[in-house]
Amino acid sequence: MLSSLSEEELLERLARRIVDLKLDTVVIFFLSSFGPMGRVWAQLARLYLQPFLILLGEYGELFLSVLQDPEKVEKLVSKIESLSG
Repeated sequence: MLSSLSEEELLERLARRIVDLKLDTVVIFFLSSFGPMGRVWAQLARLYLQPFLILLGEYGELFLSVLQDPEKVEKLVSKIESLSG
């Protein structure tokens, strides 16, 4: 189902899921701390966040793929901010 959606729609759904779970503040803080080392941190996140990705359901792997692209991280943060407040 996720593969048939555009990148914008996927980011929108991921942001909505994060806000629905009331994880918006934590995720924004987490994503803001990535900086230029995003790809390295994304690989470490795969190891340490795996148990928590279950909360995101089918969006867990999408979240990890977003972490590897700084542009996508910025888009996701702005979508979360617009949905949460």
